[in-house]
Amino acid sequence: MAAPVALADRSVVAADAVRVRSLLDDVAAVIGCIPGASVKGEPEAGVYAASIGVQYAETGVRFDGTVRVTESAEDRLTVRAEGRDGVGTVRAEGVIRLTLGADGAAGTAVDIAAEFTFSGVLAPLARSATRIVGPQLLRSFARCLAARAGGSG
Repeated sequence: MAAPVALADRSVVAADAVRVRSLLDDVAAVIGCIPGASVKGEPEAGVYAASIGVQYAETGVRFDGTVRVTESAEDRLTVRAEGRDGVGTVRAEGVIRLTLGADGAAGTAVDIAAEFTFSGVLAPLARSATRIVGPQLLRSFARCLAARAGGSG
């Protein structure tokens, strides 16, 4: 299996850590901050049915699968996601870790670390696209989180 794709981003939200952390308790809203992602219905046993559609150049892909919180603490949240594209040529698995820390008078630092693995016929294309589109998705997520917290990111 090929090496996973690792992505990282740091942003500062102009709100205190308690406010930012309370936003992360709403998993559907967190997923809604990722462009192209959505939750379908209510969770069952802590597992959310979710999807994400990503456009890369002239090609787009939609993954349907599940998301679940695997760690939830005062200063961090870890989410595991897995899914398949609609035609069964790519399977994706990922772990996303959000860590909160103080950033002085500026507010709360939000560190995002994500790691994705892909398998299937089109896995090389998915890895390549994730390296290009992934950082943009992380920045969009940070801006959305900042807006919901009432600050800038």
